[in-house]
Amino acid sequence: MIFVGVTVALYQVYDIHYNINIGNDKKLSKADKSRLKVLSEQAKTAQQNHAWADFEQSAANAFGPEFNRDIALAAFSEEEAGSYAIPLLRRKKRLSFNGVREGAESNCIKVHHLPFWKTTLPRTNIRAALIILVILNCFLVQLLAAMSVYTLGYPVSTPWLAWLNDPMAVMLLIYAFIFASLLITKFDRYMHDLYQLGKLFKNKAV
Repeated sequence: MIFVGVTVALYQVYDIHYNINIGNDKKLSKADKSRLKVLSEQAKTAQQNHAWADFEQSAANAFGPEFNRDIALAAFSEEEAGSYAIPLLRRKKRLSFNGVREGAESNCIKVHHLPFWKTTLPRTNIRAALIILVILNCFLVQLLAAMSVYTLGYPVSTPWLAWLNDPMAVMLLIYAFIFASLLITKFDRYMHDLYQLGKLFKNKAV
């Protein structure tokens, strides 16, 4: 079970890399994947032909009739959908706009994290720090697994490290690191989506 944990920890490093670079859309619902395809195609058509009706209708269906058209167009006309379109679809239900035209003023946008807790969109990208934590956890899992082998022949005599001689204790700590990495990965995706939306509403609003 210890070395199964090592495999899982290594997979977590791969998984966070995959989600960032390749599989960012995998966490969308089927309905949102369909909206992503339709809105991206209609955004290109609208820009090329100045025919806005279909795009505006699809955007209204996805985000509400008052959503700022220019914000939606900026999100779905980006070549890389993961920049703005996917975060917008994934987090749209958590956004509120304090009575102003949606997307008109970034400082009026609130994020409802919990029913009793809301904040503005984050301005600092903490992704690098969170990825480092996942990698560090993976390293610690490998170190603990190596120690579990080492202590079979050379038990640790230092009292405050004596728990390293107990494979069960080592295994539980390894899986605690794995669970922590899982939470960090989910938190990273959530916070990075919100950070990207902050950039969208700040820089793309017209």
